Amino acid sequence: MTDATPAGPAGADPISWRDIPENLPVVSSDGESVGRVSEVLGSQEEDVFHGLEVHLGRLGHRVLVPAAQVGEMTTGAVTLAITSAEVHALPEHTEERAYELGWTGRFRKRIGWVRENDWNR
Repeated sequence: MTDATPAGPAGADPISWRDIPENLPVVSSDGESVGRVSEVLGSQEEDVFHGLEVHLGRLGHRVLVPAAQVGEMTTGAVTLAITSAEVHALPEHTEERAYELGWTGRFRKRIGWVRENDWNR
């Protein structure tokens, strides 16, 4: 019995979604290089992988590939479960910002809306 999952690059070790580095090559199910990982979307605290933001080529746009369409993840590349044509047909991904109440102001003296990037300050 053979495995239907496409093989990753020779000598590449499997990795967790938490270990996917930025700029890791992304390959479609039909073996074409479609771009590079620009962001991994998930919740470390809840151990939930939502998907990948993939930058399609040098002049291409960024698309969101849902976790269900991500196949093998290795140190050499991420292989998707969709074809190159399906990847390029995905809509452009625009980042949504999240806000919460927190300390704000020049010296963080008052309560106000704080962007997610400011949470760890």
